[in-house]
Amino acid sequence: MEEIIIETIKCADTRATHESYVFPAQLNNSQIQFGGETLRILDANAGLAGVKFLPGNLSFVTAGYDHVQFLSPAQPNEILTCVSYVTGSHKRAVEVFTKFLTTDTKTKEVKVAFIAFCTLIVTNDMSEIHFPKLIAESDEEQYLLGSYDERLKERNPELADNKAIISHLNLK
Repeated sequence: MEEIIIETIKCADTRATHESYVFPAQLNNSQIQFGGETLRILDANAGLAGVKFLPGNLSFVTAGYDHVQFLSPAQPNEILTCVSYVTGSHKRAVEVFTKFLTTDTKTKEVKVAFIAFCTLIVTNDMSEIHFPKLIAESDEEQYLLGSYDERLKERNPELADNKAIISHLNLK
């Protein structure tokens, strides 16, 4: 079977959306959505965006999250919308941006509740990896794709710092 190579892809074509209602069972002791529930949705949705971006022959794992910000708590009786899409790729890494929006069911006011970038790492041999060129259309996409190289440069010192921290951890 011949491999199909996609040369370009729009950010919108990698978009994954999850919508849910904030139910009482998902609340913490402060009566806002438990952060672990937010992260569970984030990981699944970012993975879907990765699947839409990557050729079917490539496998990946979640390697990390950065720029993680809880901005406005998700509360009961709100609709939670999680939107993820690919914003960059380099070597083995694919970056996925995710935003959570809350919509008040009574007033219809929409707020940004959470943002994060997820790094997915392709586990295939480097010779098998071919990432399509991303095309940004909206202002948001253009900004995030345009600032990808800056975020990539920020991650390298963080990885080195993590290695230093790990080398000093007590394993007992």
